[in-house]
Amino acid sequence: MVKEKFITNTIIFLAITFLYVNNLAQQELLTVVPQPKEYQLLSGNIQLSENQFTLKKYFDDNEPVVVALNDAASIFSVIYDKELFVPAGKSELLIGIPSKNKNFRKICEPIKLVPTKDIGEEGYLMLVENNKIVISANSNKGLFYGLQTLKQFIKGSIETKSIPNVIIKDYPSFKFRGVMDDISRGPIPTLDFMKSQIRRLAELKVNALTHYVEHVVKTKKHPGIAPDDGSLTIEEWKEISEYAKKYFVTVVGSFQSFGHFQNILSNPDYAHLGESGSLISPVKPESYLFLKDIYDEMIPAFDAPFFNVNCDETFDLGKAESKHLVDSIGYDGAYLQHIMKLYKIVKSHGIRMSIWGDILLEYPNLISKIPKDVIIGTWTYDDHESFQRYIKPFKEAGLEFFVAPGVLNSNKIFPNYNTTFGNIKRFAKEGKDGGAFGVLNCIWDDGGTALFTNDWFGVAYGADKSWNHSSDDSNFDTRFNQSVYAAINNSYTKTIWKLNQLAPLESTDGMTDKILFSKLIPEAGRKTKISLVDWDNVLTIINEAEKELINAQFNFYKSDRDYLQFVIDLYRVLANERFLLLQTADIYSDVVEFNLSDPVKSRELILTAINNSEKLIRHISMIKSEFEKLWLMENHTYALNIVSDEYQMKIDDYKDMKGKLFLSLKNLDSSKPVPTSEEVRLAITKLPGKYFREWMMVNPMPNKDGQKTSGVDYLYEMGGELIAQPKVAEEFFFESAKYRWRRVVSENPDIVNLVEIFPDNNQNVVVYAFANISVDEESIVDALVGCDDGIEIIINGKSVYKNIGQIYQPENEYLFQLPLKKGRNDLMLKISQTDSGWYFTFRLPNSEVRNSKNRYRIISGMQR
Repeated sequence: MVKEKFITNTIIFLAITFLYVNNLAQQELLTVVPQPKEYQLLSGNIQLSENQFTLKKYFDDNEPVVVALNDAASIFSVIYDKELFVPAGKSELLIGIPSKNKNFRKICEPIKLVPTKDIGEEGYLMLVENNKIVISANSNKGLFYGLQTLKQFIKGSIETKSIPNVIIKDYPSFKFRGVMDDISRGPIPTLDFMKSQIRRLAELKVNALTHYVEHVVKTKKHPGIAPDDGSLTIEEWKEISEYAKKYFVTVVGSFQSFGHFQNILSNPDYAHLGESGSLISPVKPESYLFLKDIYDEMIPAFDAPFFNVNCDETFDLGKAESKHLVDSIGYDGAYLQHIMKLYKIVKSHGIRMSIWGDILLEYPNLISKIPKDVIIGTWTYDDHESFQRYIKPFKEAGLEFFVAPGVLNSNKIFPNYNTTFGNIKRFAKEGKDGGAFGVLNCIWDDGGTALFTNDWFGVAYGADKSWNHSSDDSNFDTRFNQSVYAAINNSYTKTIWKLNQLAPLESTDGMTDKILFSKLIPEAGRKTKISLVDWDNVLTIINEAEKELINAQFNFYKSDRDYLQFVIDLYRVLANERFLLLQTADIYSDVVEFNLSDPVKSRELILTAINNSEKLIRHISMIKSEFEKLWLMENHTYALNIVSDEYQMKIDDYKDMKGKLFLSLKNLDSSKPVPTSEEVRLAITKLPGKYFREWMMVNPMPNKDGQKTSGVDYLYEMGGELIAQPKVAEEFFFESAKYRWRRVVSENPDIVNLVEIFPDNNQNVVVYAFANISVDEESIVDALVGCDDGIEIIINGKSVYKNIGQIYQPENEYLFQLPLKKGRNDLMLKISQTDSGWYFTFRLPNSEVRNSKNRYRIISGMQR
């Protein structure tokens, strides 16, 4: 009777068209990421706390499916402290492939659960009703993904102790659903961590993992290109590729094969392959012998249908040995020639080649010349209103392509999820509409301060959109918290969104890592300034974030909490460091004033200053230790020193300051005058505003007329200094000498000390510094500039200011009016030098400014 009722109810319900639920506020939420494509909730549920299941398998044993069944049992055991599957359970789990098992087909036919071709090999049907769970699919992959949904149902039952009766028809929007992890320019994960990534990715129905590889592969023919303490051997790549198969994840091989070659070229044994330091030369036969050696070992290590040769951002092409090639057949011709040589090597292994699409978009005439079986990865990580310029050219050319959004985490302390979510959502949707066969969610960890665990939120969102490009964002946080962590609240993601409130603050510089090691204390004998703008807001935000994190409950992946807590602790240390340093500088200023006239008061103040320096040492040491612990939970030791040594330098500076304070105390006890603030490294004052610290610059050129404001135009090859619009790595000649533009970030909060930046060439020279300023409306703003010797300001092709400054007196700034047009404005500074010191400063004192690299934007404070 029960069986008849089960079948009858199901047939009636299945007669109704599958509905995608747009308004879940009126229905019970399915705690699943990715959100199923089509589902309908039924009345009632299955109580898990009072239940166990009899497992009935209607498929030939398959390792991934068995692994998924075991995982479901393990999750159930953690939550309910009992076995999920028993011989005579109160409920049943029936799982199988009707096309391969007649008995299962007989079960599925009456309840309309025989899958059709439209759900493909990865889709599945699921019915939960009357103490039965039925999972049906066309293949083992479909069963595997159905079990991922079941696992998430179990996690989501943590509070209700039940899973809802439901019928699901689920299948992916994209055939290729990948994640790319940058493992070459910062953290390099251990094999164990890579395996844990694969397990978690599979739970999110991600089916591909690839890595950005420059030099971290240790081949037999060329082991010297890879670091000993941070690389993977060919055998390890094979191991990780085989391991991934247990989770229906394909590991796709990758090797950077044109630009971004500096890590290999920095090795003296391979320097001869290079062109201008960051590009493997396309005119040397040995370049292709080297790449063939790498491919011949790497490609067989992966069981993937294609191999990514990258070939993006080829800034140095035509800059040295290949100049004659570019001059003869063009930049695009030289690029195509290189690509075709790589294509031939990859093709010899019986697989397809993949490349990034940026150069093809820059030279669209190339697109029709690329072989039709080359796979294009078209990428951008900004949140554009439209992504058609990244999609339409490849679609019209008939090339197979995937879209590559990403978690915006390059050189950041914490990802900018506001940008990330918009980028992934719109790029995936337009990619689907434009015929993309997949989505590759890129995780760029370059810089070393970003740790992968804090990227999981963005990885899961990318997985949601890769499987179901129309998934409901309004409940994503709830689905994520429950399906991943078995959490009963959204406090974990509330913590993430609260931390993202730091991004627009001036103090955090977009949550980039530039603020980590800003020079806060001057060298002995020097002065510096510290900004306190927005740091009180930072403390307010992180305190609120910490309250949410304390309230977050984790039943799985509990260590993820530690990575968020580190971000909170780090920003607290950075804020308190600034407040404490300025306080200590003020205290010591009083010491200098009282000195021997009031030795008792002076002694008391020095002891307070010493105590403050001890606090600073203790706080930085704590955060350094915590960072190292979290790093090593994920990664090899390689590259840890890049960040760890910076922390240690900061600690050493404070120890030096403390030692100088002890010397001051000794002087006082010996009735001698105390050292000055400059001598104890406490000549620190409050910074009056945001200075422009990031520029594009060229190396210094000889000051041809010897004037403090040189009248020579050194950029005539670029069209002249009034109209030059330099790009990163662009080169030009002046009097037969070659010069190159590069990005420069000043360590100091205010001055750009050109003597420090160019220690070997800073007398009787001229340098240019370039930036962009964007405004929403035409305006005139106040600008302040300081300099030693002379400076000229050019904006949008017009020279608007010239001055000769004082010898190293950064406090002397000169006011002038800077006219700006709506949109982007090109700012060129020409800084001349004759002898002695050399610096400049630039700021807009009455404007609120934000920047990304050398691109600045005024967000308030414009004047007509």
